[in-house]
Amino acid sequence: MPDNDAPRNPPAAAAGALPARPSTALSTYVAPALAPEIDGDDDAIHLRDLWRVVVKRKWVVLAVLVIVVLTGLAATMMATPIYRSSITLKIEREASKIVDFKGAPVEPQEYGDIDFYRTQYELLKSRSLAERVVRQLDLKQRSAATPEPTTPWWSKLGAALFPRSGDAPADASEEPSPTAADGDAAAVGAFMGSLTVEPVRNSRLVRVLFDSPDRELAAEALNALAQNFIALSLERRFDASSYAKAFLEEKLAQTKAKLEESERALVAFQREQQIINVDDKQNVLAQTLGAYNATAAKVGEERMRAEALYREFRDNPASSPQMLDNKAMSALREQRTKLQVEYQDLSRIYKPAFPKMQQLAAAIEEVDKKIAEETDLARRSIEGSYKAAVQQEAAVKTKLDQAKKDMLDLQGRSIRFGILKREVDTNRSLYDGLLQRLKEVGVEAGVGTNNVSVVDPAIVARAPYKPNLRLNLQLAGALGLLLGIGLAFFLEYLDDTMQRPDDMERIARLPVLGVIPLVKQRKASREPPLALQAHTDARSTFAEAYRSMRTALQFSTREGAPHQLVVTSTGTAEGKSTTAVALAINFAQIGQATLLIDADLRNPSLHAMLGLDNSRGLSNYLSGDLPALSVVRITTIPNLYAIPAGPLPPNPVELLSGPKMLGLLSDLERRFPSIVLDSPPVLGLADALVLGNQVGSMVFVVAAGSTRKAHMRAALKRLRQASVTPIGAVMTKVDMRDGRYGYESAYYYYRSTNDAPKLARSPA
Repeated sequence: MPDNDAPRNPPAAAAGALPARPSTALSTYVAPALAPEIDGDDDAIHLRDLWRVVVKRKWVVLAVLVIVVLTGLAATMMATPIYRSSITLKIEREASKIVDFKGAPVEPQEYGDIDFYRTQYELLKSRSLAERVVRQLDLKQRSAATPEPTTPWWSKLGAALFPRSGDAPADASEEPSPTAADGDAAAVGAFMGSLTVEPVRNSRLVRVLFDSPDRELAAEALNALAQNFIALSLERRFDASSYAKAFLEEKLAQTKAKLEESERALVAFQREQQIINVDDKQNVLAQTLGAYNATAAKVGEERMRAEALYREFRDNPASSPQMLDNKAMSALREQRTKLQVEYQDLSRIYKPAFPKMQQLAAAIEEVDKKIAEETDLARRSIEGSYKAAVQQEAAVKTKLDQAKKDMLDLQGRSIRFGILKREVDTNRSLYDGLLQRLKEVGVEAGVGTNNVSVVDPAIVARAPYKPNLRLNLQLAGALGLLLGIGLAFFLEYLDDTMQRPDDMERIARLPVLGVIPLVKQRKASREPPLALQAHTDARSTFAEAYRSMRTALQFSTREGAPHQLVVTSTGTAEGKSTTAVALAINFAQIGQATLLIDADLRNPSLHAMLGLDNSRGLSNYLSGDLPALSVVRITTIPNLYAIPAGPLPPNPVELLSGPKMLGLLSDLERRFPSIVLDSPPVLGLADALVLGNQVGSMVFVVAAGSTRKAHMRAALKRLRQASVTPIGAVMTKVDMRDGRYGYESAYYYYRSTNDAPKLARSPA
């Protein structure tokens, strides 16, 4: 236990410590990184972030990849081998014709090559063609004699879980008795399901494929399919010729009767209306109507021009073109202007009653009368022109209406004539065309050649087409990789824990004072507590990280490192107590008398780490009348003293919020330049809030991969509501070898694996 002569402020230079009073606080350097405008860049997704997620979840990706590949391998090995044969056919747009008549097709033709070839492909896959092949090869009996291939277990499971409407019932007692029609339909359906038609692009060739467990059957089925397709094509062409001939004969008789009837009706209408030729008269009337239309348009324009001049003169006579272009009017206006000017000049000398002034006034009045007469004369002229244009337009419209009436009357009398004449012409054209086509069909029937030929016949396949082990493994590998990466990103999306130090700057708005690497210890090992590595192994990455944190604290304020510091966290098991002990050890290593107080009166742990007796401690001082130095314990670490928690009290918050806690800190501050307090967690407890208000400086501990973001936000919100703002945060349990933390991980890895000779240990 220290006495009154304990060192209060040992010289920093002698101890080799960093300066305790920097000219600039740490927040000066950290604040720009926390600016709101930077957050938009932090939220952007970079490729390196995606790669870090994959590296972090690499075992999940590999596990999914292995499972999918093994599943694909098992499925491939258990599948029945299927053989594929192919045959190549050439399909011409039209067959060669011995007798070529234009416009006389033997069978109905499609509009274009695309429709024609699509029709041929569908015919190759038609049920009627499949039935002919099945009957020719007797595939029903061959399929019954051939043992049914083994159905994979996943197909049986899928059929049991999701039965289709066409599937047979599971209960054998309910199965209907099979009939011959059902057997034929099953054989035809199996044949159609094994058939594939693949057109060869930019050519008239089509490749037909057939899959079957029997390699010989696949080749036989394709050759039979080609033969029957050619036969069906010829049959359709012959049937089309026969049907076309019968259809044309029937239509020809009907058209002949209609033609005779329309000709008789036309002749009867001509006799009744005495119509010989209406074309000449109609042309004369059309010319007259056109001339009147042109004249009406012309006089309409003249009337509108006269009306515009009349309205303009009526609204503003002085500025109308007629008045402006009138020379007499211009002379009168000029004369009047001169007289007015002279009158104005003399009015400055003489009064209006002066004889000379009266003469000028009379002259001006006489000129005004002449101007009015001239204006009235121009008005009558313009009005007369306007009325004449209106009368001329009315007369032309009357003539135009009469010409229209005559034209409509002629058209009305010629409508019936035109209808009858067009009907006669149409019926005659149809009759001639049908007669011509009937003769051509009679000549061409049966002489056309086939338009389908076999280019490459089907041969027996030597190796199975599927399953393709290499392709299946490649697909399984690609699928497994995609599923694994997707699962990795999904798990990362569900992971709401703090992962990176910049999360604290971006989410918590706190400067990062340190990043503590993860150090794994065996539970049953006899190694000293992890916090003591800062003393026992000064070259370890763990000790180096806390030395870096101590340096950051020394630059955290303008006055240097806080003299009193509370260490807290969101919850338990986040490295709060370890951080408090390691920080106290680092401050003690620079020669300062450092006091470590276990203020966690609910779950104390510092006495166990430092090997101290916990029978008397902080709770005894706060609840009794003991002197402050009586509860201070000397540790085995130089310059480090500790106050254990003592017996657990029933009311920790009341003890910590009392005046004795402030008195204890005030008394001990004179003897210990650095005091570090280990506080309980923030969530669910008020101890940290009380200690934060009493001490003033607080460090917030966050465990990587353990502390949830929502819990951390809630804890910081609660602290700030209690007017407690941490000076910074430290992230513990960071795995520096997972590639997510940049140069720090490489530096720590280098330090931990360097084989260079150890340098002399500095106090700092």
